[in-house]
Amino acid sequence: MLDTPLGQIKLYVNEKEIEFKAIKLGSIETLCPNVNGRYLIQYEYKKEFKGQTIRCFIPSLNVKGDIESGERLEAIAFYVNDIKLTIGAEGEFYDQIYHSHGYDYNGNYLNNGIEYETYETTEDRMLKFGVCWIQPYNEENDVQTWYGADPTIMP
Repeated sequence: MLDTPLGQIKLYVNEKEIEFKAIKLGSIETLCPNVNGRYLIQYEYKKEFKGQTIRCFIPSLNVKGDIESGERLEAIAFYVNDIKLTIGAEGEFYDQIYHSHGYDYNGNYLNNGIEYETYETTEDRMLKFGVCWIQPYNEENDVQTWYGADPTIMP
């Protein structure tokens, strides 16, 4: 689990909670210098697992998230009081021709997080989630969690 100001992050695979290690990352001076927390969560998917749903979410969260997708980034942001928290995943969800972008998996937005969907054709890979928050957020720093939660710019 990972404790955040909006609740504990949990990772489920096919409706079963699994343990994970959240890797604490520093801020990126040019993109997200003021974030309060920035973490990488990884799940090692193996082709032999076949179809899976890998969900990263905050079960106790009860607010509607805002989708903040970008090129090869799927992200959902949650705003509560003066806190903004973003959960990001690499991909092009809802793209009917996702194979053309090099992705052999898909995903979905949830009310309280985000998930990957793998298939029998999905190759071995490390699936990554980025989690980032800032407090207080404002119009000037709002975009920092979007960058901070982008797994494509994480180690």
